[in-house]
Amino acid sequence: MVQRLQEIVSEYDDRLRKMQLVPRFSYGRGLLRKDGAPNRMFLTFLFGHQELAIQFLKDVGLIPSKVQCNICQRDMLWTAYPDRSGGFRWRCRKSVARVRCRGTASIRHGSWFRLSNLTLLEIIAITYDILRRDYAYQIENELHL
Repeated sequence: MVQRLQEIVSEYDDRLRKMQLVPRFSYGRGLLRKDGAPNRMFLTFLFGHQELAIQFLKDVGLIPSKVQCNICQRDMLWTAYPDRSGGFRWRCRKSVARVRCRGTASIRHGSWFRLSNLTLLEIIAITYDILRRDYAYQIENELHL
């Protein structure tokens, strides 16, 4: 599982490095730590592109890649939707007996993000800092919590 996560991070690192808005770093440094794990700059540039960030979270399993509609029990589509959930929602557009289903769910539905009022980036940044074993007061100060 760890190897698969490293492969996904490496794939997204390659994608980010090809983007125009991501600066070039000397000596091949930049978006990954020496051990291949993402650094804070990786997360910052990744979440600068919402659709790419949501797809990354789906690929690493932090949000589900498929969600079933509570109304018609069919798979919903991932669509752009301006809200605090990262700008995307699950929407059902299936027609049953010529009646269009209008089921929706937050992109956070079924994930560990579902109970938070923070943005996805804020949650990821806090998690990153906790995993780095930063002190709570440092996290509070850095993120203005």
